[in-house]
Amino acid sequence: MKGNKKWLALLVAGCMALPLAACGGEETVREVAYELPYYDGNYTEELDDPAKPAFNSELWRRADTTIDGGADPMVLDDTARSGYFYVYVTGFTYYYSKDLKTWQNGGSFVSLPADLSGSGDTWAPEVIYDEDTDLYYAFFTLNPPADAAYELESAPTYMPIVATSESAAGPFVPVTFDDRNLTYPQYYVKYCLFDNPSYIEAFERENLPDDTAWESIYTFDGGYVEGDEGWVRAIDFHPWVDPDTGEKYLYWSQTPGSIAGVKMDDWLTPDWSTYKTLTACGYYTMDDYVKAMNGETVETVYYEQIAAYCNEGPFMIKHNGKYYLTFSIGAYDQSSYGVMQAVSDSPLGPFRKLSDSENGMLINNDIGENPSAAGPGHHSFFTLNVNGTTKLIMAYHAHNMVNVYTGRHVQFDEVKWVTVKDINGNDLDVMHVNGPTVSVQPSFGYGSEYGDVSDAIESATLVHGGLAEGSSATDLADGLVSYYTVVSQPFEETYVKEAEATVTSTFEITLKEPTQVRGIMFYNSNNADTMFDRITDIAFICEEDGHEKIYYIEELLRNDNTSLVYDALNERYEVVYASSVYAEFAGINVKSIRFTLEVPEDQQSAAIQEVALVGKFSA
Repeated sequence: MKGNKKWLALLVAGCMALPLAACGGEETVREVAYELPYYDGNYTEELDDPAKPAFNSELWRRADTTIDGGADPMVLDDTARSGYFYVYVTGFTYYYSKDLKTWQNGGSFVSLPADLSGSGDTWAPEVIYDEDTDLYYAFFTLNPPADAAYELESAPTYMPIVATSESAAGPFVPVTFDDRNLTYPQYYVKYCLFDNPSYIEAFERENLPDDTAWESIYTFDGGYVEGDEGWVRAIDFHPWVDPDTGEKYLYWSQTPGSIAGVKMDDWLTPDWSTYKTLTACGYYTMDDYVKAMNGETVETVYYEQIAAYCNEGPFMIKHNGKYYLTFSIGAYDQSSYGVMQAVSDSPLGPFRKLSDSENGMLINNDIGENPSAAGPGHHSFFTLNVNGTTKLIMAYHAHNMVNVYTGRHVQFDEVKWVTVKDINGNDLDVMHVNGPTVSVQPSFGYGSEYGDVSDAIESATLVHGGLAEGSSATDLADGLVSYYTVVSQPFEETYVKEAEATVTSTFEITLKEPTQVRGIMFYNSNNADTMFDRITDIAFICEEDGHEKIYYIEELLRNDNTSLVYDALNERYEVVYASSVYAEFAGINVKSIRFTLEVPEDQQSAAIQEVALVGKFSA
C-alpha cells in the first residue's frame, strides 16, 4: 500500500491467509495469519514537502498544521457557553474551533477607542470568563502613540490594558480608569490597568538589598524609566483563578528580568499589599537573587545563563496542592527559546525553579542545538475530557523555519505528570511535555469516536531477545516520549526511558480488554546510535465473533525524510524529536500485539521509545 494514492480504499480490502513468520527464531506464533492491508504514512506524490506526507486527520494530527500564524497563543475553552475553543494571539487576532482540528480566523477581537488607535506592540492577549459579572476580560499590553504635548521619557511603554466583552469573540473594549488622570497628564493613561506609583511602592516594600534593586532587575532596553513619573514595562499578563479557593490572581512579566504576581479584589482592582516578585532571570529563587545582589555566591540556572534574556509569558497550574508557575526564557526569535517550570506551596510564592533532574526546562530546543523544532515557547495550558479521561494540553508557538526566523505558528502537544525525587529526596510531581513534535502523532480524539487509545494497554513484555542494562519492556507503554536534551537529560534518563534491545528481540503488548484498533505507531530512538531501521512481524491477535483471529504486517521501514533533518549550520543530520513509523488499517478487535525489533548490522543496539495505538473509544 505504500505510496498508493488510493490507500484509504485499500484499508477495507479483504485479507488473505498466509503463514506468520517466526519471531526472533521462536516457533511460529500462530499457524495461520491474515495479511493486513495498511497505509504506512509515506504517501508523498504531488506533495511539496516529502518530510510532511499525507495523513488521515481522523486518527492522527501534526502540530504544525493547526494554526498557521500567530504568536503567544492563549487557549480559552468556551465550549460550555459558545461551543468553541478560542486561541488568542499577538496582534489581537483570534481563531476558533469546535474540534481542535479545523480552525477559523475570526480577525480582530479588540475594538480600540480613537485615542488609542495607532498603538503598537499589541502583545500577548489572555482572556478569562468571570461568572460573577458574566463578562469576558482580555488582558494585554500596547504602546500608545506618543503625545507630543509631553516629553517622551514620561510616556508609558507596554501599558497594561484590561478590556471587556459579553462574547469570547469580542469586541473587547478597554476599561477606563478616571483616577489615572490625577497622576499622569497624558490622555491615554486613563486606560492603564495599573496605578504606577502604587506598583512601584509595592515593589519597594519587597525585601531587596537596597534602593537600586528596582533598577537592577531592569537591565535590558531601559525597562525602568527614572523620575516621579517613571513607568515599569509590564507585559504578558495572565489572569488566573485558584480552583480551590476561587481567589483571583494576576501574573505578568516585569520585562525582561522577572515574573510578578498580585491578588486581585476583582479583575479591575489589584490588591497591591499582596504584590510579590516571583522570579529573577538566572536564579533559582528570589532569595538567591537577593544574596547575589549582596555579593554572595549562589548557584545560577545554567540554561538561563546560556539563553539569558528574560523570564516572560507566565502561566499557572495547580496540581495536588502545589502551584506550578511556568514561563519562557531566552529571546523569542532564537531557536533556544523555551519554557521553564517552578513550584511553590502558595500562589504568590516563594517559587523555586526546578533543576535539571526535576525537568526544569519543560520544553525547549536543546538550547538551540537541534534544528527539528525552533523556538518553542510562550504557551498556555488547557484540559480536554476525552473518553472519560482528562488530558492536559500545552499550546505554544514555534518558528515557521528552523534555521531562519520568519515568523511563528501555534502548536499543540500533550503534557504528562511524572513523580520524581526532588532536590531534598521527597516525591514531587512535575510536568513532562511529549514535544515539541513536528511529525505525525496520534489524535487527541476530542469530539470524535476515534483517537489515541494507548491507555488501553495493560502490559508490555519481552518475549524473546535481550535488553540493555537499565532498560525494560515497560518503557514501551509508559505514555512518555523522550527528548534527550542538554538541560533535561538527567530527568529523561531516569524517568523517561527507551526500550533498548541489544539483540533482535520480540515484544508483546497486552490490552486490558479487546479494543477496536485502527493504527499503531512505534516511536524511534532520539539517539542516532540506537535508531531502528525497521519493525518486523507485527502480529495482531484479535477476537472476532468469539474466535481468535490473527492479522499481520510483515514490516514497517524507517523513513529518513521524516526521522532526520539536515542541520545546515553544522552541516550534519540530526534526529527529529518523536519521529516514528506507523501503520493505519481498517478496524480490528485487538487483544494483544507481537512485534520484532531488529538491531541493524552496524549498531550494537536499537531502541523504541514508545508504542501508541489509535482506535475507537469505548462507549
